[in-house]
Amino acid sequence: MNIMQRLAQTMPAHVKPYTYEQMQAIRQREADVVAKNLYEQNQQTRVSKALGRSGIKKRHQHCSFDNFVIQNAGQQHAFNESKTFVDNLLNDRACGGFIFAGTSGTGKNHLACAIANQALQQRRSVVVITVAELMLKFRDTYRQDSATSETALIRFLSNVDLLVIDELGVQHNSNNERVMINRIIDERYTLEKPTGVITNLQSDELITTLGRAAVDRIMEDGKWVTFNWASFRINKGTQPA
Repeated sequence: MNIMQRLAQTMPAHVKPYTYEQMQAIRQREADVVAKNLYEQNQQTRVSKALGRSGIKKRHQHCSFDNFVIQNAGQQHAFNESKTFVDNLLNDRACGGFIFAGTSGTGKNHLACAIANQALQQRRSVVVITVAELMLKFRDTYRQDSATSETALIRFLSNVDLLVIDELGVQHNSNNERVMINRIIDERYTLEKPTGVITNLQSDELITTLGRAAVDRIMEDGKWVTFNWASFRINKGTQPA
């Protein structure tokens, strides 16, 4: 007599013990949860190792939806679109990327990093990186003593749950920069991973800088939000960019 049969004899008649197959299914579900948690933790470890830091720089780690200041309809719209985006991301609903465009000091980084911070809290892998830093990381891969390759870095950036590219338009706009950024956007599009862009460029300028195909890939099921109000930095202490 096996343990399941002995257990069945000791139980009240109205209680039915799990079958062997049901117990195996329960154990498998528990193992899947553990594996998923380990994978998510390892993703964040890989982010830190690949970039030499965590997914968001220290100055933006405090950014949240709770401390975003809303003073006009445009800011309310930007807030609402950002909340919708992160809700879709965290609930595994189909969502494209986003482009936050506008002048400095209007809260583009704040809302983008509020999205990123909320995703990080839910153990999603996130990278927020400027174009300048991104290009530096690529140049590092060309060193003979580099621990990683260009291909490996592109693969890593293509697989994080959310990638936000900051200061697009501030860079030198070299052909190499465009090629690298497009490779990442193309790969993320193929993998159905959303890409965010923070820029001070108008739509036609962004298309000239990045290329129409890349912009179209980001915007497929995505959002363009224009930040066209006065800089928060005029009133220091209100809120960062």
